[in-house]
Amino acid sequence: MLTQVILILMEYINLKPRFYSRETVASALANYVSGLSSWKAVLPHSTLLYYHRRLSYVKYAVPLSGIHAIDETKVRLTNGQYYYVWIVRDVKTKGIPFFMVTSVRSGVHVLVVLVNMSRAEEVARRIFKVRVDKVIYLHDGAAAYNAFSWLNVEHEKVMFNERDYAEQGFRSLKHRLASMDFHFPWNSNKFTITRWLSTFFLIYNILYTPTYLLDKGVIINVNISNE
Repeated sequence: MLTQVILILMEYINLKPRFYSRETVASALANYVSGLSSWKAVLPHSTLLYYHRRLSYVKYAVPLSGIHAIDETKVRLTNGQYYYVWIVRDVKTKGIPFFMVTSVRSGVHVLVVLVNMSRAEEVARRIFKVRVDKVIYLHDGAAAYNAFSWLNVEHEKVMFNERDYAEQGFRSLKHRLASMDFHFPWNSNKFTITRWLSTFFLIYNILYTPTYLLDKGVIINVNISNE
């Protein structure tokens, strides 16, 4: 199924490999996304990462209900430097409409989340024709989330249950990073990490929720999970 999803995406961006069949490239990418080292794929390392990077340019939207779980986790580089990956996951639709990478955590970053989520909500409203009358953010009570109160945004501290939807998104990411020794390559930076995660969450969304490909004007609906 994952190979078929990637084949659809390759068709969407009109990706036509010159020296390999589309099926070979899609299969290699599926194995890489699932956890195989890029050095052990049937494609050369640089070739595989080139095609993986091409998928990161795909723009998409997911349906939203207004009930959002937000969380952040650390990712590590080989030199010991840490970045925080933030995600917002819709509790009902299971989509991840927004993520970002930061070097620190603060209330300012909550404002960045809200600005970008406002745009995502507008796009989702226009495409999926669903009206959202109320938006609430569920979080774990970290100090940065006090900014919700400062900004007069409805929020709730929830340790388990609904907030676990955000952790489920991280669970898949952490499982993937485990095969990378929980860090990105030595020459990674904020930009390359963000680009890598763009591809990861694009595929993640397609597997869990109806995903609208903006430039193509089509919805991919695989939905492998009933979690």
